Amino acid sequence: MVEAFKNFLKTNNQELEEIKRYFQKCADDIDRSNLYMLRRSCMYTSIVFVCMLLFGVSLIPGFNVTMGHYLMIPLLLSFYVINSFVQKKDEVSTLTVAVLCLLFYFGVGLCFILMEVHSNLTNHTRWLPLLMMCFPVLFIDRMYKYVLEELFLTLVYGVISFHFKDPVMFSRDVYTVVAALILSVLTARIILGVRSRQGLAMNELKRISSMDKLTHVYNKTALLDEIDNALLKKDSNIPCAMCIIDVDNFKVVNDSLGHNRGDILLEHIGKLLLSNFRPTDIIGRFGGDEFVVFMPGMKDPNLVELRCRSAQMLLTDFTIGNNEPFSLSIGTIIDNGGHNRESLFEMADDALYVSKMAGKNKCTSWIIEKTQQLSKPLLVFAPVVGGGSASILPEEEEERFTVFSVKSEEEGIRYISQYAMYIRMVVAEVDTGSGKGTLLIRYLRDRERFADIPILAVTDSEENKAAVRKMGVEKVLAFTDPPDLFKETISEMGGK
Repeated sequence: MVEAFKNFLKTNNQELEEIKRYFQKCADDIDRSNLYMLRRSCMYTSIVFVCMLLFGVSLIPGFNVTMGHYLMIPLLLSFYVINSFVQKKDEVSTLTVAVLCLLFYFGVGLCFILMEVHSNLTNHTRWLPLLMMCFPVLFIDRMYKYVLEELFLTLVYGVISFHFKDPVMFSRDVYTVVAALILSVLTARIILGVRSRQGLAMNELKRISSMDKLTHVYNKTALLDEIDNALLKKDSNIPCAMCIIDVDNFKVVNDSLGHNRGDILLEHIGKLLLSNFRPTDIIGRFGGDEFVVFMPGMKDPNLVELRCRSAQMLLTDFTIGNNEPFSLSIGTIIDNGGHNRESLFEMADDALYVSKMAGKNKCTSWIIEKTQQLSKPLLVFAPVVGGGSASILPEEEEERFTVFSVKSEEEGIRYISQYAMYIRMVVAEVDTGSGKGTLLIRYLRDRERFADIPILAVTDSEENKAAVRKMGVEKVLAFTDPPDLFKETISEMGGK
């Protein structure tokens, strides 16, 4: 007997732990279930109430329509409106769901109490015990809340019944209601145990199906869903970070070491990212050898860059028969402007491409502010060489264009990435000797989404025009060309 009792306590404690984890991990599913049951309960209660009322009035002699019957009508109509409104909302907080379910339960309970104490004072209570037994079957809540909610309704019934019924009938009804309370709590405990096992099993199944089998991070579908959910929940003023991580020369790894070792490398990178970033960060494999890390609430670019460079450094120690250390190219952005997921991906991917063009095994980090709504077309001016710049851009052009004058090629690429839809043309200085300006031009011509942006390149001498023209720019001028030629060329390329 003692051993059986110990086993019971052990099993009970395990179930209580399961129930606790169920409410922690399945909160969204619980809210959806409660809202669904609230709609169904409201609908079926309305149907049954109308049918029973018509049946009672037409077929039962002396049937008394009480205050409870009258109150039930506005209650059900109100919840019909509430359910219609809530169903259209994308997200409803757990607190709101709990309050709505309790209001409906207590409202129906109060109507039942008033029906029973006013219809026939010599009848035993019937409807309230049935309602108390149904509550844990319909709605999901924590055990202590079930007890408090049922106890509160019992006390309300006791106070009202005490004032309307004789002591004998009152004591019998209280006995019935208390018995219903005990049975309701026991029913709730049994149902919660079953629901928690099923809910946790479904949650684990979802988790497994959302994981990339090789790297143990989110697969692409789950990654995008998680990012969308995080963006939906966060305030637009709260910053976030996104990192796109690409394995350098992964095709060479597969060709030289074999696909099996390539898979081992990807698996190791997945573990490296999981250990190197925060537990709250969303980490996924976007495809092939490309990984994405989304960091909600992250505003410190130094911390993001530190984590990325740490992953790069730790990867160099990993060997699977390779002669050269493995490396990662990374593009990161800190978004302070509340951009959508597509924009975040585009800008982080542009930053990644800068890292690759800069020689790989690099981390390019940008801070992105809110995108301005421009009333004029945009001209990006990159005077990165500094020779004769004053005469390049006529002052009157600032009346036709919004001019972004950048201090470096990377800053120019960042602006172009963020404002691609507004850009009319790019004016870039080029020094073929030092290579200044060539990265910006090569970048624009290598990236398909910028291929239609016209580029006016300005070089240091007539002799270098031909070399610059081979980069794919539309027009090439020299610093020594007359100002009128600059004005004419910019007007032609930028449109009248």
